[in-house]
Amino acid sequence: MGDVRWQSLREAARRFLKAEGCVLQVSKPNIDNAHAVVQSIADRIPSRIDLPTIIEGELGVDGLFKIGGGEPTLEICWVPDGTYDEFEEQVLDLLEAGYPGCVGCAGPGAEGVWNEKARRANFST
Repeated sequence: MGDVRWQSLREAARRFLKAEGCVLQVSKPNIDNAHAVVQSIADRIPSRIDLPTIIEGELGVDGLFKIGGGEPTLEICWVPDGTYDEFEEQVLDLLEAGYPGCVGCAGPGAEGVWNEKARRANFST
């Protein structure tokens, strides 16, 4: 939690878990792990009908979040210099806690309005 990127990684994971039918882009070496995460979503959220699709690409989900790469618009949760393993850890932690069907289990910042501009300002300090 001491990592300045932690809250943004957590927000990216929350957005991913709430999105129906999104397309998760991951690098080729992470495709099998990403499919295992989708299976975990299916196991933990049995009501989910429209599971994420996995394709090869730059880590993220268009319109929701981007991990690494150049800085996107402020509507996108951005985690500079993040890795797939860090993202996966957050997703699995949230699933284990019962997210998104639980109250208060998503950690600090989950209940309030996300301020992407303020989060990005922390990356440069």
